[in-house]
Amino acid sequence: MKKIIDEHGRVFGKVSIIDFLVILIVLVLGAALYVKYNVLEVTSVAGKTDTITYAVTIYGAREYTVNGIQTGDVIYDKNGSGGNSVGTITGKTVTDAKKNQALSDGSTVNGDYVGRYDITLTITANGSVTDGRYLVNKTYEVNTNSIRTYYTKYCAFEATITEII
Repeated sequence: MKKIIDEHGRVFGKVSIIDFLVILIVLVLGAALYVKYNVLEVTSVAGKTDTITYAVTIYGAREYTVNGIQTGDVIYDKNGSGGNSVGTITGKTVTDAKKNQALSDGSTVNGDYVGRYDITLTITANGSVTDGRYLVNKTYEVNTNSIRTYYTKYCAFEATITEII
């Protein structure tokens, strides 16, 4: 019976072990390239974008915040957008703010919060919807009931995402 590797390091007495390993590596690389270009499905680089519209509400804002926010302003998230826009303000609704106040008998009433306003902004952005997740700029996730710090060209404010339209 013949040995697989002889005393000179040749496989079956004909090819050296180094030559055998080089041939094996070339065959594996050839198979990998064949699989990559002929078997695997080609994916698209550009994803499908949708228009995402969502509403944010600022509770108890002062008058200068009301005046500093205008429709058409570009809006940014101070912490989560990496300096990228998270949309454009397309609508603005201002109502008098209400505040719960405790009475001397222990009950509470919802009364006017003088000099303060609740502002609801409608924001439109380009993004994608995947498996129920709303992503703006491929990285900024929009979730209802999340409190974020936003800013525009003229003011900064804290708001709650109240609705995805």
